[in-house]
Amino acid sequence: MKKSVVIIVAILILVLSFFAFTNTPFFVKAYGSIRNGISQIAGPALTVISKPAHAIKNLAITYTDLINIKKENMVLKKKLDDLLLENQKIPELEKENKRLKTVLKLVEQNPNSLIAARVIGEDLSNWFKSIIVDKGKDHGIKEKMPVITPAGIVGQAVEVNKWHTKVMIINDTNSSVDVYVEGKTTRGILEGTGKTVLKLKYVLKNDEIGIGDKLVTSGKDSIYPRGLPVGIVITANRSRPGIFADIEVMPFNNFKRLEEVLFIKR
Repeated sequence: MKKSVVIIVAILILVLSFFAFTNTPFFVKAYGSIRNGISQIAGPALTVISKPAHAIKNLAITYTDLINIKKENMVLKKKLDDLLLENQKIPELEKENKRLKTVLKLVEQNPNSLIAARVIGEDLSNWFKSIIVDKGKDHGIKEKMPVITPAGIVGQAVEVNKWHTKVMIINDTNSSVDVYVEGKTTRGILEGTGKTVLKLKYVLKNDEIGIGDKLVTSGKDSIYPRGLPVGIVITANRSRPGIFADIEVMPFNNFKRLEEVLFIKR
């Protein structure tokens, strides 16, 4: 039975081959019809099958584009952050430049009497108030040298080693400065409180002094030269018991923001 089927299939193949090679009109027409039929059936099927493939391809392209866009956004964001950071630095750099120019001008005007130094440390605890600067004995610094900024006095050198100096600022409770009211004859002793404000002591209630008055050094304490700005009067209470007024003074310098200072040679 199997041999008969094989023989019949072989005969059909030979017949079809004969018709194909001889281009028999009947066979060519039948073959063309069958091919067209298959094309009409397979064409739409291939179209339907190809749509998901195109969709997947487009999705992959879109995903790749999104990844590239995300990377570009990250790069642009970093550049923007860098620009914002630089813009934030500009005002500080301008302030520093202005401050350094002022200090340099003072040193140039007084080359034999001023030594510039940079603040490198501080001890602004509740009681002891001091800063550390980057100049010492090798630079001509000595103990009790007055320390100032263009705004006013800072304090005095209290500990000096080879390369560094500790400066006690006028807020320290151990500090006292002989001062007078600019443009007036009123005089007193300005003492540190360990806090931001200072106390002006030994000013009589009937002495000429009021809020907004500017205090300058008198030059009579053997530390600070005469005429250096110190601070401004913010309260003047004459109602307290006793003969002296209760006076508070705000120093001109913000000691938490000092960057550069000047030593006055003695």
